Amino acid sequence: MDATELSAIVNSTSLVLGLIEKYGPEAWTTIKTAVEDTVSSGGPTTADIEAIYARCKADDAAIQAS
Repeated sequence: MDATELSAIVNSTSLVLGLIEKYGPEAWTTIKTAVEDTVSSGGPTTADIEAIYARCKADDAAIQAS
């Protein structure tokens, strides 16, 4: 692993942790599901992407309501 790859991992991790810290554990569930769907053998389907988008919107609505 070179410095560029390591930097990308660190930056991504920092972003994810920041989102979790700001929005709570629901953000982690949404992110984790999105990553799992993306790395599956066929990648995410249109339905998977729509479901992730719907969860993000629901998470946002819950955050805004709190």
